[in-house]
Amino acid sequence: MPASSSASASSPVIVIVHGAFHPPVFYQPLVSALQAPPHNYTVLAPALPTTGSDDSVAGKTYVDDVRQIHSTLLPLLDAGRQAVLVCHSQGGVAGSAAAENQTIVDRNTRGLPGGIKAVVYISAFAFPEKGMSVIDVVGGEENVKGLYYPEGPHYKLVAESAGDQFYNLLPKAERDEMGRWLVHQSKASKNASAHFVAGDITVPKTYVVCTEDNVFPVRAQKALAQASGCDIVEVESDHSPFCSEGPRSELLRIISSAAQA
Repeated sequence: MPASSSASASSPVIVIVHGAFHPPVFYQPLVSALQAPPHNYTVLAPALPTTGSDDSVAGKTYVDDVRQIHSTLLPLLDAGRQAVLVCHSQGGVAGSAAAENQTIVDRNTRGLPGGIKAVVYISAFAFPEKGMSVIDVVGGEENVKGLYYPEGPHYKLVAESAGDQFYNLLPKAERDEMGRWLVHQSKASKNASAHFVAGDITVPKTYVVCTEDNVFPVRAQKALAQASGCDIVEVESDHSPFCSEGPRSELLRIISSAAQA
């Protein structure tokens, strides 16, 4: 996704790390709002290899996602830019790993310019300890059968329930329409053990707890946030606050605060 042409080179780059089943198009309203005045941010929203509409996702893990994030972000860091990672849902795994050795202090230590200055998690898998996986956190395959099921090399959503799970605060017609745009997710990405996690990140971390989330229980969100050392901000939203105007405005405020700190 192209960066904003009007963004100031002195302001941080915002990197949207999307969640499972959700290609970057879902985040376009948030991207557009971040690019528009008065924010004028450069925004990156790379499409991650673990998420797609066909079997090309087979065997892909967060490691492949990190490679894609770095291919778009590192040239800007090398040019001296700073960045804020905004990680939604399963994007918390790849986003956290992408921060390894790339904070401002990490890079300055190696004589490199730029770096990641903050991370914002949105109802995300912000692991406190290395070796954890998404399936570990949700308690195994049995606990996700109502939302998605294995199909070949990937997981496929249960179409009739997906909209109600991800967008439960939207009107029914909008929930159903959004659900039809969801794609497949690599099975390997759900089972991969993370080697660098939120608990390892030393820059400021904010966790947006979505209080009306039908996918990720609030108590689990808060437990991960606290164990990973994140500041917690609660937003009255379903799992996808970027899809509704009110919660999206809250996200803009939270992301801007992290960028300007």
